[in-house]
Amino acid sequence: MKGRSLNAMTKWLHQPISRRLLLQGLSATGLGISLLPLLQRQKAWALPRDPEERGVEVPPPIFSVAERDRRWVAVRAIMAEPQWNLDAIITTNPGDEAYARYLTQIGGRGGGADVIFPRDPTKKVFALVDGGRPRRFWETRLGDWIADGKLVISSDGGPKDVAERLKALGLHILGTRIGVAKLVGTRFDPLGLVSSTYLDILKSELPGVSFLPIERWKVDPPDPGPIDEPAMVKSREEQEAVRRSVAGGEKAIETILRVARPPAKQQADLWFPTFTATFLETGEDPDRLSIALDARANTTLGAPTADSLRRGQIISEEIEATVQGYGAQVNHSIFVGNRGTPGFDYYKTAMEVAIELFFDAVKFINDNPGLTTGQLLNHYAAKVTELGAEDSGGVLIHTAGIGNLARPRLGPDDVGSGEDDNIEIVPGMTFDIKPSIRMKREVIEDVGPVNRFVQIGEHILVTASGAVRLGKRELAPIATEG
Repeated sequence: MKGRSLNAMTKWLHQPISRRLLLQGLSATGLGISLLPLLQRQKAWALPRDPEERGVEVPPPIFSVAERDRRWVAVRAIMAEPQWNLDAIITTNPGDEAYARYLTQIGGRGGGADVIFPRDPTKKVFALVDGGRPRRFWETRLGDWIADGKLVISSDGGPKDVAERLKALGLHILGTRIGVAKLVGTRFDPLGLVSSTYLDILKSELPGVSFLPIERWKVDPPDPGPIDEPAMVKSREEQEAVRRSVAGGEKAIETILRVARPPAKQQADLWFPTFTATFLETGEDPDRLSIALDARANTTLGAPTADSLRRGQIISEEIEATVQGYGAQVNHSIFVGNRGTPGFDYYKTAMEVAIELFFDAVKFINDNPGLTTGQLLNHYAAKVTELGAEDSGGVLIHTAGIGNLARPRLGPDDVGSGEDDNIEIVPGMTFDIKPSIRMKREVIEDVGPVNRFVQIGEHILVTASGAVRLGKRELAPIATEG
């Protein structure tokens, strides 16, 4: 990220500034909120209450107008940079709703929106939700964001209506540059998610306009662009959403630990009560709930299965509860049985190594301000070898965020690939560090012919004084029978 100077927040819109300083300054001067010390070991959490003892929390959109304005200033500042020079950004509906949700809070079960976001702050931002009922739904819930008239929710939608709105905003003249979310070459969808028919209509209606991607992936140097980059650095309000998401993930782990015993007979007997407990904790569908038995956590792809549950198995999972669409992954392999069950000694040894790798990675962050993701991954890979383990080759750093607005996201095999491996770790970032390893056979043998993988995953917040844990559970080997 290329730097320029910043002397006063009041000069943001009038002077060149450092992009990194802008994002950190906008993100929260509130980084000093009370948090658990990173290395503080804590007692195990209490089992969840019976759902019938409390009502279901249904969270409304939670972000303040000040948070809206913070995001919009950050996005517009990057839109104005020479390598982008965008007059507006649009999101398409249907499409990846993360971008619309970041700009407007519109998304989730209430449906998405075509969003028109002009760079000029004197022009209105439009969210086209395609219908009177969606418009009334969102107007009821976004009163604060629309009260000053800067955000307008309309009943129209689709490419022709978007084109008419762009014309009314004066964003149709020859040479206008419009950035399109998820157009092409994106982090998770390299072919893009924009309908060719949708784009053809826009081009026909606006022949003098250029439609451009809003992120540059696998180029030298890579540039996350005007939305992905600000989204990497979380404000205090966003941090609170991430914290609540982590709490939902820990509730899921508690539930798995409680239900992974008779009469449960298959993975689905764990999946459904865990999904319910997570939903009750946050009021939103979990973004990810993948539970695997004697396999890597993501092998079940977030689905319930009929895989048999037996004593001696290792349960691994990818859990991503959501709050206002913000997911924050949590992982904790669990042993089915007790300390005398065959396989426990291997599980315990592997988990203790995985936990040591987690704490070592965070210490490395704290000892090396200005560290890049690639440098952290290289250190981690060397430490894995030193401890007699093998990494699964999956993701180690998994950032919190809305849907695919969750960069950086990468593992040891991504170093040198240009896939987020040169991003500086700065205050305001929140991400899961999730070692997934197995021990080498010459160190300890599992009960089967091949050693199994285990995983620990804990979300951290990077602050100006170091990284801190957002979870509350004890990081230790755990078994269903104590």
